[in-house]
Amino acid sequence: MKTKNRIKVSALKLFNEQGFKNITLREVAVDLDISYGNVTYHFHTKQDLIQALYEDMHDALSALSKQWDPSQWFLSILEAPRFTFSLTKKYLFFYIDFVEIKRSFPKLFERIEQQQQRRKQLYLGILQQLQKEGILRSDLCDEDLNYLMDISGAVRTFYIMNLTPEQWAAPTVERAYVQHVNRLLFTYLTDKGMEAYRCWTRS
Repeated sequence: MKTKNRIKVSALKLFNEQGFKNITLREVAVDLDISYGNVTYHFHTKQDLIQALYEDMHDALSALSKQWDPSQWFLSILEAPRFTFSLTKKYLFFYIDFVEIKRSFPKLFERIEQQQQRRKQLYLGILQQLQKEGILRSDLCDEDLNYLMDISGAVRTFYIMNLTPEQWAAPTVERAYVQHVNRLLFTYLTDKGMEAYRCWTRS
């Protein structure tokens, strides 16, 4: 593995275990048994390193969304928490330390916000299509759908932040997470949507 990638792997592990504020580039160097200069050659600052990790996560999320089948948008929405669970676990510090990252690196946070807004526009289009298909209630306006996306993000983050190490290790944690996130949809579904949801749970 190239040194640059080794640095990212080490930093990701340390950030997840101890929080990004508690880890310096020098500690990444010690973990890898390489010089501090070797680390800063590839990443001049910790912000550069965190931004590189964020871009990796963003690319992985984008690749997942491209696999969605346009003919089965509802299934894609229901499966999304499962698809992203391993990525969430891999880049855990972005969720745990979200507020600190925003406070410490405002320029990086601007970029994160811009990319999140682009993803929200994609999801909004999918939710609007589900309304046309009779899966989501037709009386919901775009403001309601945006609210649903905001609450969904908050629910995911809160759930992840409150998992204990023992819960993370449980074989049922992914399934429990998916069910918890998707329950948020219940009040937004039509009868047709609820039936489609029940069929999905039985599959």
